[in-house]
Amino acid sequence: MSRALLRVFRELSGSKGPADVGAVECGPHGAPALILGPPGCGMSGFMFMAAALAAEEEGAVLYVSPEPLQAVPRAGRAARDPLVFKQIRFVYPPSMKELLQFFSSLHLTSPPPSLLLVDGLERYLPPTCSLHDGAHISALMLDSISHLHCGLLVSAAPNSEGTDGPFLAVERYFPNRCLVYHDLSSGGKEQVFKVSFMSPRPQWTLHIEEDGSVRVSPCVTVEDQCEIKD
Repeated sequence: MSRALLRVFRELSGSKGPADVGAVECGPHGAPALILGPPGCGMSGFMFMAAALAAEEEGAVLYVSPEPLQAVPRAGRAARDPLVFKQIRFVYPPSMKELLQFFSSLHLTSPPPSLLLVDGLERYLPPTCSLHDGAHISALMLDSISHLHCGLLVSAAPNSEGTDGPFLAVERYFPNRCLVYHDLSSGGKEQVFKVSFMSPRPQWTLHIEEDGSVRVSPCVTVEDQCEIKD
């Protein structure tokens, strides 16, 4: 996994969590990573935490989204130095055209970011978009971070109303993918999701409480229990 994203899950779980998730690592934040999950699974919270952690450790961060966050996600440490958030620059291109323009001029950014986050890519790829659109924006994002030598995290919630087409292209450009999906076996009022990265087996269980707070715990499967007994 991108190291930035792995640090998020470690902080949320209050432990080191999985030590090796099989991802290709490169650069201070690991290889570029794509987070895919349904609406309401807390992806914006993961992205915001990754931005805060990178700002604490590396400096300047760019956070790109179609619109401002409505509220600071309730996850991770409550107490952070307010100066950390001054290291995060928020940019809100409203459409694909402005997003492409932003990335085309990103090489002029000073100081260059240590980490670039794009939250909600599906909102830039409506049902009318094509495979070419998905490939175009993906290639431009990767070219930009290669020039800037920074990390990249992208989140998206593709749906069944036509965005599958462009996202087939997006996924080809992001072999490092973190998948968040509903745990259909769970009950109760909280929402429960499984999180897996570069593996068919989930590595974390994600709990979204009624008040919006987030809990994460390492996932122990039946196979893991058998290995422990052996």
